[in-house]
Amino acid sequence: MRWRHARGELDCSRGRLVGIVNATPDSFTDEGRHFGTERSVAHGLALAAQGAAVVEVGGESLRFSPRTPAGEEIRRVEPVVAALAAELSVPVAVDTFKAPVAEAAIAAGAAIVNDPTGLRDPAMRRVVAASDVGLVLTHFFGAPKVRPQTFPDVDVASAVAGWARTAIADAAGAGIAAERIVIDPGVGLGKSPRQDLDLLRRIDEVVAVGRPVFVPISNKKVIGAVTGAAAPDRLPGTAAGMVWARSRGATLFRVHEVGFLHQALEMADALAEGEPERWHEVVR
Repeated sequence: MRWRHARGELDCSRGRLVGIVNATPDSFTDEGRHFGTERSVAHGLALAAQGAAVVEVGGESLRFSPRTPAGEEIRRVEPVVAALAAELSVPVAVDTFKAPVAEAAIAAGAAIVNDPTGLRDPAMRRVVAASDVGLVLTHFFGAPKVRPQTFPDVDVASAVAGWARTAIADAAGAGIAAERIVIDPGVGLGKSPRQDLDLLRRIDEVVAVGRPVFVPISNKKVIGAVTGAAAPDRLPGTAAGMVWARSRGATLFRVHEVGFLHQALEMADALAEGEPERWHEVVR
C-alpha cells in the first residue's frame, strides 16, 4: 500500500506517524505553545527527528469558535510550510478546509492536503486535482467549527466505509487518482464518543475499502469520555487506541507526541507484521 504525494511515495504497509504542528493560538492540546513561525518550524523539525513520516501544519483549530479568515490562516501556515519543506526529507502536509489556504501551502511546498471536510468544497477539489499532492480524504458529519446538536442515528462504521468507497470514486472522477488518497474515518468529527469508540473498534471495516487508513487518534474526546482524562493527559489512551487500530490494519496515525508513540507503534507494527521493519543492536 503506497501513498503517492507531491514529493514521491510513502510506504503505508507499515505503521507511520503524522506529527502535528499546531500553528494556532488556541489548539486543544498544546494551547498555543507552538504558535508563531519560529516555534512552529522548530516543533516540526523536532517531530521529524523523533520519527514522524509526515509533518502536518494546521493554521486553524476546529474548536467551536468563529472561523479564522483565510488570509490569516495563510499568514500562519505559509512560512512554516515553506521552511519545513526546504529542510525536511519527509513530506509536509497542510490541514485546512479552505481552498485558498491549500493553494498557498502547495505553492510553498506542501506535498499533502488534509481536508477535514472531505472535498465538499468544489474549489478545494479543483485545487487538489490541479496539483500532484497526496490527499487525506476525511469523513465528517456536520460542519467544521459548528457544535452538533444531535448525532446521526446510523451504524457509523458501515456508514464511513460506504462513504469512503463513494468518495474515492468521486475523487477519481474529478481527476484525483486513488493512489493519491488515504482515508480518515473522522474520529471526533460530528460523532458521539460512543460512535467514535465503535468506529475505532471496527476500523478493519474501513481498512477493507482498500486504501491506507489514517487515524486521528491523538488526545481525542472519546479517550476523555472513557478515561476521564483532560486533553493534555490522554497520551496513555492515545497509545492504546493507536495500538488497537494498528492491530486491525490501520497504518497512519496523526499524533502530537511522536517520540513516545513512535516506540509504541514500532512494537505494535512488529507484532502485526511478524517482525520489525529493522532490527536494532542491543546490549540487554
